[in-house]
Amino acid sequence: MIELTPKIEEALKAASNVKRRYLLMSFSGWPDAGRVASLTTEHFAKGLKAVKLLEANSSKIDVYDLTVTRPIVEIREGLIQSLILPSASLYLWKSDEQDASITIFSGVEPSLRWKEFSDIVLRICGATSAQRIYLVGGVLDQVPHTRRPRISAVVNMEHLKTEVKLHGLELSNYNGPASIHSYLMLRAREYGLEAISVWGHSPTYIAQPNAIVAFHVALKLAEMMGIKVDLSELKAMAEALKMSLNKAMAENPDFRRLVEEIERQYDSERGPLYIS
Repeated sequence: MIELTPKIEEALKAASNVKRRYLLMSFSGWPDAGRVASLTTEHFAKGLKAVKLLEANSSKIDVYDLTVTRPIVEIREGLIQSLILPSASLYLWKSDEQDASITIFSGVEPSLRWKEFSDIVLRICGATSAQRIYLVGGVLDQVPHTRRPRISAVVNMEHLKTEVKLHGLELSNYNGPASIHSYLMLRAREYGLEAISVWGHSPTYIAQPNAIVAFHVALKLAEMMGIKVDLSELKAMAEALKMSLNKAMAENPDFRRLVEEIERQYDSERGPLYIS
């Protein structure tokens, strides 16, 4: 299990004496379509210049079944080079100027011991006196990249519905297999802790990491938290991806027809919302 050493606990407690205190979490794997969640927290940590408190792989964190969450192996000309185990990182940012602190967790979704893992999450929240957990996810959807990204939300308390709608997020309707987001949100509610799960919808036809959606999700999170974060690198990635996709549409008639068909269906249901 993740070990919160006295040094880490001390750092977390030092971040509790500001007005706004949040925990931001993402999990790679099933709830990270288009790598939207991973890109968002990665660039939040980078843009805030957050301090890394912990990095540990599955040899130190016993929440991964390696037959479910497979390690990544590199082999060159028949010779095995390396093996990358599932891992997790914990970052901390605090700003007296912005009167805020954010603890950032980024890691592979646990496949084992969800209760014990959530106990650690709640312990982190207790150490920082966190007021809210933000979870970030990515989901594949029949949406075109030529429209403003669709962002939906799930909340763990009734009064949060109004807030997310005021920020332009859609309230989700879903019935099916759950990610650890759902489990953490319910555990947080038991402790009276607010939690909002924010999901960026990525077009099914984009195979590479979707920086376009991640950038808009990151902007929305910064808005909801009321903080300033440098997202220029993620913005540049988003613009490069958009140019690449538009070029592909211009050069590949089949791809253009696919996108245009998704546009027609999307616009008939929701109205045309273009990226500004």
